[in-house]
Amino acid sequence: MGSTEALPPSKSPQLALLHPTYEETIAIWNLNGQVWRGRLSMEAYIRRDQHLADQALTRNGGITSWILTDTTTTPNARPILSSCESIKKQAYVKRGNEEVREVISHGIGSVFCDPQYRGKGYAKRMVEELGKKLDTWAQPESTRTNFSVLYSDIGKVIRPWLETRAFTSSHISLPPTIVADLPTTSVIKPLLAPDLAELCRLDQEMLRESLEQLRQESNKIRVALIPDLKTMSWHHAREEFVAKEVLGRVPQVKGVYVQCKGGKRAWCIWSRFFGSVSAEGNTLYILRMVVEGEESTASHAFDNVVDGTNTSVVDSEQVDAVVRILREAQIEAARWGMNDVQIWNPSTTVMDAAKNIDRSVRVIYRDEDSIASLKWHLGDNREAATVEWVGNDKYGWC
Repeated sequence: MGSTEALPPSKSPQLALLHPTYEETIAIWNLNGQVWRGRLSMEAYIRRDQHLADQALTRNGGITSWILTDTTTTPNARPILSSCESIKKQAYVKRGNEEVREVISHGIGSVFCDPQYRGKGYAKRMVEELGKKLDTWAQPESTRTNFSVLYSDIGKVIRPWLETRAFTSSHISLPPTIVADLPTTSVIKPLLAPDLAELCRLDQEMLRESLEQLRQESNKIRVALIPDLKTMSWHHAREEFVAKEVLGRVPQVKGVYVQCKGGKRAWCIWSRFFGSVSAEGNTLYILRMVVEGEESTASHAFDNVVDGTNTSVVDSEQVDAVVRILREAQIEAARWGMNDVQIWNPSTTVMDAAKNIDRSVRVIYRDEDSIASLKWHLGDNREAATVEWVGNDKYGWC
């Protein structure tokens, strides 16, 4: 289509949310790659996205591509007014006093609008239509989707479009270091890929048990994305591909495990993000932090601070274990030229541990990028307001 003036308005009934052809998918990657490819060549960026679409999480219908377009035009000649992807994600839902159920949810990612079409309401229309599609998408017959999530990079303006709740989007940051200067009596073990399956299984079990044990409130709905192996492996496929392309080597260490003297265990799984040639754009993200015996709630460390004082009770052995984990993450960040280590929505234990390393650590609240939003597909807005998102960690991002 020629002039953008000839395009239908965003509310036009001739616009629809459809699936792109292969050629249109390549065109979308060539377009958004101009913004998102970072250190990759365009050719490598397209290969990366093809690689990510063929992982355990995404193959066999795990990922779906969507475009908002004009239905009066033909495939491969129609305008791609806006585009995105949805990925199926396993999740837990606990409604009031009912038992925890495992369900299929959806993560929305790669939301992009061609610069020439921006400011016309097309991205808003696309996300509205997607919300309707996802009501029943990839669900068993006669089943509705419970919830879907989106980490928006266009600020909190996405919230009214989806009638979502924007949840706390925060993180803490620690600098890299090459010095392992903390005394410990703990057993520390680096985690390699073969170690993750069993730990993800344990994490999944503990998360479900913690949801079962949360204080029963008839008017509360608790939800959690499941931190399973296929989710972690998708993140690692991403970092491994980029590392091999830009550095010629692949990261082997996927996290660290700590066995405390008192018998408690803690571990984290991380992933490196290579955003630029300089360290400034590179971050080691803690995808998931697990501390055995730590209460799993929808609250965060900063919810328990009054006049600068942490009012919650923490276990010193748990804090010591997390201190060791964070220090190992800092060392790994230095090895790979990372600018920092980031932990999303830190728990009280994580916050205490971080302050043991660096007293100046402060919670950073994001209001422009990776804003965590959740759409509740069942009930009305009053019910949606009762939803609590448990374990809103980096692993849920897509």
